[in-house]
Amino acid sequence: MQNGRLKFLLTPRVQLILYALLTVVVSFQHYFKGSYNNYLIFVKPFFNLLEGKNLYLEYPAYYYDTYKYSPTFALFMGAFAYLPTWLGLLSWNTLNSVVLYTAGRRLFADQRRQSWFLLLVLVDMMTALHNSQANCLLVGLMLWTYIHLEKKHYAWAGLCVALAALIKIYGVGIGLLFLLYPQPFRNGLWAVFWILVLAFAPLLVVSWADFQMIYQGWYSIVRASATGIQLSLMGILETWFGVPAQAKGVVQALGLLLLLLPLAYWRSWQEDSYRRLYVASILIFVVIFNQMAESPTFVIAVAGFMLWFLSYRRTLAWGWGLFAFVVVFTCLSATDLVPPFIRRNYFDVYKLKAVPMVLAWLVIQTQLLMYPRWRTRLEAAEASAAQSEGL
Repeated sequence: MQNGRLKFLLTPRVQLILYALLTVVVSFQHYFKGSYNNYLIFVKPFFNLLEGKNLYLEYPAYYYDTYKYSPTFALFMGAFAYLPTWLGLLSWNTLNSVVLYTAGRRLFADQRRQSWFLLLVLVDMMTALHNSQANCLLVGLMLWTYIHLEKKHYAWAGLCVALAALIKIYGVGIGLLFLLYPQPFRNGLWAVFWILVLAFAPLLVVSWADFQMIYQGWYSIVRASATGIQLSLMGILETWFGVPAQAKGVVQALGLLLLLLPLAYWRSWQEDSYRRLYVASILIFVVIFNQMAESPTFVIAVAGFMLWFLSYRRTLAWGWGLFAFVVVFTCLSATDLVPPFIRRNYFDVYKLKAVPMVLAWLVIQTQLLMYPRWRTRLEAAEASAAQSEGL
């Protein structure tokens, strides 16, 4: 009976209906509760942009908190700005779901792992949708970058990098993948081209003087917001070991160095296992080294971990243990399965949601740093995973 239910949930048509149904339910749940301030933060700056205003001031008539995304993102959200709120919120969440879902359907050659991936990221997708966040869209674009590069669609890959970067700056990190494919600098110019085109797109609706003022405002608020410490490696170091917040630059620099060091194995850039490992590493890296990461952001890191798990868990005797650690402490920590007093007094205080992701990244990065020693095991694990009928 359980196997029958599981096979039912892994059916592509059922998963498509499930993603669509949950997106509709979550959207209307928050619409009727009036808890869609994040959506207003995304959509209302479009009107400020049309008026040539500084997007990064407080506008309590529109929303609470401040807008921190790019001017290009504000222009893009004009597609939703004139819709009734209920329809705009539903359309925005649908866009997020569709981009993630379609990426998941292209991520593996076999349908079984595609379905498992979409099922395993579902809880974190819901966490992001409950907050009307752009993280599902962002991770979908980052995965689509990898998918397009694998298919040698370099112009499309460049567009996905540009869109990711102009949603959240750290999305540009996925652009490192261009190095792993033929003619990286020439093909990488597609990313540069699209970033420039999209970055200057607000000039369609504002003057040059307002354009400069708005970008200066974006720069200022990004700098100001970078002072906080939330669910990240830096948050763990500060809470657990008393490492001062001022050390975040050093921590991020060391992390970046560890991320880049495996590129020294340039002869391995063409190997599927190396590329897939690097994708998983980047997706986790941009979250755990982002000191301002919040719970909805972790759909990006979880997607990276599940990519590794569905490909290479057989390389570790304790792969299932690491999976359980991620599910319990990262995926489920934001759900009602964790009592609020435990979440407030332990998970939030000690940044427990980030701990499994840090461990997972260290495992993946070790395999990258010692790739020649791991190559045979990685290739065998991938071949076994592709042929297996179960998880």
